[in-house]
Amino acid sequence: MGMRMLRRGLLISAAVAMLTAVPIVSSGASLRASHSGHATLVLKGPRTNKMGASFNYTISGTATRTANYLIAWEQFYPQGGCASTYAGESVRAYFDSTYGLTLFTDRSVSGSYSMREQFSAEHTGKHGLCAYLVSSVTGTTYAWGGAFWNNVK
Repeated sequence: MGMRMLRRGLLISAAVAMLTAVPIVSSGASLRASHSGHATLVLKGPRTNKMGASFNYTISGTATRTANYLIAWEQFYPQGGCASTYAGESVRAYFDSTYGLTLFTDRSVSGSYSMREQFSAEHTGKHGLCAYLVSSVTGTTYAWGGAFWNNVK
């Protein structure tokens, strides 16, 4: 019930966030990290991948009692970087032909966490990973990160 209610509750806040969220512009070499209080999130992975290759991104950081849920999407069509909040990024899921978001991670975390997400370089061009450490109760974003790479021939 927790995440289902969170998603429903975020629909209205997501609409508001869509009007107010300011996307972060980042280079193809982006390895962004942020933190709020003791909650942290860091993304690490390659900047360039050859077509057909598999590669990994690591999502790691520190969760707290309130910052306890991790959500990450791949942006198939990056449009100016990741939104600075989970609500802002989640609105983009409704615009598939614009952002091409694919949900990669959606899980509870606690303490120090680290997970590896595997990708395949199947399409040329720029792609991105946007991750958010949020409260499973309120949806408040406590930390976020964005990383972008290019798949080349």
